Amino acid sequence: MYELTELIKVIGNVSLDTFWFPIMIWTICCALAFLFLKTREKLNPLFHYHLRTAAILSLPLGIAVAAIMSKVPEWFASSNLETAFFIVQNPIEIVPGANPSSAELSVIQWQEPSFFIGAATVLISLISLFMIGRLISSYAALKSLYNNLSLTELQEIPHEIDRTNNKPVKLAFHDHPLVPFTFGWKQPVIVLPKILQHEPEKLDMALQHELIHIKRGDYLLQLALSMIESLFWFHPLIRYGNQEIDTYREISCDQEVLSKSDFSIKSYANLLYELVPLNTGVGKLSVSMAVKNSTLKKRIKTMKYHKLHKASFRQSIFFLFLMILGITLPIACSDLRGPEMASPEELENASYEFRNINMTINGKEVINMEGEAGAASTGLSAFFLNANEYGVFKISPARFDGGVNAGNIDGSKLNFTINEMDVSITSSTPILTGIDKTSVWVQHSPKKTTGFSHGVASANSPLEEYISVHDSEASKKEDYFVVVEQMPKLIGGMRGLQAKVEYPQKARRAGIEGRVTVQFIVNEQGNVENAKVVRGIGGGADEEALRVIKEVQFEPGIQRGKPVRVQYALSINFRLENSDYTSSSQKYDGAIPQEMAIQLSEAQNGTISGTVYTKDGEALSGANVIIEGTDRGAATNPSGEFSIAGLEPGSYTVSVSYVGYENTKVKVGL
Repeated sequence: MYELTELIKVIGNVSLDTFWFPIMIWTICCALAFLFLKTREKLNPLFHYHLRTAAILSLPLGIAVAAIMSKVPEWFASSNLETAFFIVQNPIEIVPGANPSSAELSVIQWQEPSFFIGAATVLISLISLFMIGRLISSYAALKSLYNNLSLTELQEIPHEIDRTNNKPVKLAFHDHPLVPFTFGWKQPVIVLPKILQHEPEKLDMALQHELIHIKRGDYLLQLALSMIESLFWFHPLIRYGNQEIDTYREISCDQEVLSKSDFSIKSYANLLYELVPLNTGVGKLSVSMAVKNSTLKKRIKTMKYHKLHKASFRQSIFFLFLMILGITLPIACSDLRGPEMASPEELENASYEFRNINMTINGKEVINMEGEAGAASTGLSAFFLNANEYGVFKISPARFDGGVNAGNIDGSKLNFTINEMDVSITSSTPILTGIDKTSVWVQHSPKKTTGFSHGVASANSPLEEYISVHDSEASKKEDYFVVVEQMPKLIGGMRGLQAKVEYPQKARRAGIEGRVTVQFIVNEQGNVENAKVVRGIGGGADEEALRVIKEVQFEPGIQRGKPVRVQYALSINFRLENSDYTSSSQKYDGAIPQEMAIQLSEAQNGTISGTVYTKDGEALSGANVIIEGTDRGAATNPSGEFSIAGLEPGSYTVSVSYVGYENTKVKVGL
């Protein structure tokens, strides 16, 4: 199901640019054209017919030309020509997909616009195929009718009609009461009802009408319009346009018949009245004298103006091509642009680096690191840059939470706009090796810091967290390891620690009990520094826990044979006598280690995240989480959660340790 959903999203993203956007441009142009023609009722009906036909024909032609224009890019890119008359920013953010986690597979993002657009496109395409099938069925029915007709050469009919048409025309009379119609291109066939066979004047008028259709090539135009209506059946302007075309095609034909013959308007009108109840029979794959009650009055009313409309057929065709050009060009020469993005695979294989960084904001030089090494990592990483009084920027060619698509990378230049700042960054080397151009996502923090100047981390590393970790003042006080080769050991164990606890009278009177978690640093001498409560219960218990923790002594952590500062956490349990409070952490008496468990929530995009629980389901704060075989690790927060980023793809073992609990391990495939 996930793969099908992603396929539908891809269809939605592609069809938006190649199908729906051209249709939107055509709709605007065509609506304006139809509105103009509506105000010009006295215009020659032949012009009305051809201009409306041109408007309909320009839709598939415009889509085709737009597709061709999008495939020509190298020539236009090498020149400084802009191939678009106007550009519309894509309202849908198209994001390259990544390998989904099992959690993501179970939660499909149905609500994304690209999914709805893709689903609508697929549904419309299926119905269009059905409509084309109906058209083919109509053609088969017409072919069957043709095989049953008794055909006669038109030249054999002794009637005074216009015989200037050079095409060989055949004539047939049909037993059924069908409206006179014509089909075929190279060898046109006129089919008339037998009721006209013995009425010379009516026969002449019907023949003259159909011969004009043949002379003007109306059959080919009707065939093209029928196919367009089948493909774009959902568009109301297509249906409206074809109805108007049918009306003006017959009106223009009526007027030409009356202009080139001695038929009286009354006789011709009477013929139209007689044709109203007849069956159209063959549908859209022919041109006929089909008369609708809704248009009969209009056809008869315009007959009296036939002498006023004597424009040439060539002039009308010229306007037809002019209209096609006028609507096709805006479709072909407009662009729906979304961010130009590299795929996750391209970014993973690209080297992302800055050398000799120069940064300007609103035209003012802010950073000039000429001669410095800069920073480098994979294309899926983020670059953190401290711009002093302008705050800190997090920049990545990979999309990340909290980031906005604000600019692009072009070779050794990076430009973006965020929070009313126009930022330009240049590097002495290409920023993305293997990728010339791509969009960048940016996050900005206005916080002023005198800490780090720049650095690279996982794109999933939160900006504020990165700032706090690398702030110079914090680094002086919090320069510590989270994971070392040999973790600190509590001298005297948890039993000795609990023995020092004095239950606060305030907490005892209020009946407060529970677990207080204290986070601290074990320095090189094994002493406790910077102790703070990360999970408390109040009633004076928090202060008592801090007092006890500050008095304990540890064997210091060892890294590469030397004592180092290590972040650590311990929990002090407060339980009243005869209490029902039975947390597993309180049941621990220092002799039998308790069990804990790890629940992973993410293992993708270089990040492993999860939560550490006690056996009874309590979140365990301050537990040490390490990736075995690496120097990567973290401590769980007050909610028992941890996140380790910047890992390469592969298999890892996650190990969790906590004083008083058995070490727990779990294998993860990233």
